[in-house]
Amino acid sequence: MRKMPGQRIVELSVTPVPVQYRKELGTNSRNDPTAQTRTEWLVRARTEYGQEGLTIANRFMREFDSFDSSAGTVRGLVALLRDSFLNHRVDEYLETSDGRVVGVHEEYKQLFWEHGWMSILAFDLLGQDLGISAVDLLGGQVRDRVPAYDTTLYFQDMVHPENGAAQVASEAAKAHSDGYNEFKIKVGRPGRWMAPQAGMERDVEVVLGVREAVGPDAKIMVDANFGYDHRLDLLEDFMRETLPANIFWFEEMVTADVGDYRVMRRIRDRLGSDALLVCGEVDRDPPSQVFRDLVDQRLIDGYQPDSVSAGFSRWQALEEWLEPTGVRSIPHNFGNGNFGTRATLVFGAASPTFLTLEDERHYPNVYADDDVSFSDGAYSVPSGPGLGLKIDTDAYQSKYAGHEALITL
Repeated sequence: MRKMPGQRIVELSVTPVPVQYRKELGTNSRNDPTAQTRTEWLVRARTEYGQEGLTIANRFMREFDSFDSSAGTVRGLVALLRDSFLNHRVDEYLETSDGRVVGVHEEYKQLFWEHGWMSILAFDLLGQDLGISAVDLLGGQVRDRVPAYDTTLYFQDMVHPENGAAQVASEAAKAHSDGYNEFKIKVGRPGRWMAPQAGMERDVEVVLGVREAVGPDAKIMVDANFGYDHRLDLLEDFMRETLPANIFWFEEMVTADVGDYRVMRRIRDRLGSDALLVCGEVDRDPPSQVFRDLVDQRLIDGYQPDSVSAGFSRWQALEEWLEPTGVRSIPHNFGNGNFGTRATLVFGAASPTFLTLEDERHYPNVYADDDVSFSDGAYSVPSGPGLGLKIDTDAYQSKYAGHEALITL
């Protein structure tokens, strides 16, 4: 039976939960290879009537620098959660009107701005308390299915050097057979991992190979992680040579800079490409000034702050800013595990400017099966209250509960 709003939060817990990729991921233009297993720092908040809200604290835990500070430590996270949620009411965080969230109560604005992942927990708890979906709290469902792209095509040619560029194409073909119609390919080899000319040529070979593998109707995006910094000449060559691939967007080909993006946009237009220019995943305090300038001067077409780190409340404010500009919402979601997929799915179901969900394609771990399904390149929308996401109790108890840090009254 639906309870009236106002339940108190009587217990929280923090648990590190492993999450695994379906394959070994190679490097990108900046970093060493991605480990096959990562961690979701699962946060559970339980109310006096037994309802439970979820989020992850990955962004907080990445802030670890030394033991001189509590940032990035479980002790610091426990203290933050205790102060922010324990013995608080689930309806005291978000302002609502006609069943939709229109803002954050004044005393929590700064907290949710700094820790956006907390706002997702607040949406989940309030939605469950009211018996409505977080999709409705975010403004209501605008699409029946949310498209998703495979984001695991890293420098796979370096994982299997004997196969060269063909390795990336074969993995794209496999993902296509699994139902994906959108693919993001890591490029930017000229920046660090190969000699500049050879790196650009390998980038081209990979992109054209993937296009051949997935057919003409699939969407292909490329992400250089700034691998073409200071080499706009090579970037122009890359953009020209990949015209047959009909790239859907160019992501972070160079570091965000008004001058460089103006040059890149001119190159794109001169070559006759209609690909989107997108960036913003590195914007930790969105929107910072350089991204404001890029949006205001119509130099980018998509903006990409992280879905979980920014959180629902901050993304609501970002969308209000973006809406009159025509710039699309393309939240970054890499490193957010299975929880991030659900959170981004919920946001994408309600966002009129949203394009597509970044999907890491993790193996299932701690979350229970529900009515969400994936087919023909898109996810169905969850129907349950809040995020519609529940914990698989048996899996949690048998595999993860031994690492739980419990916070009680």
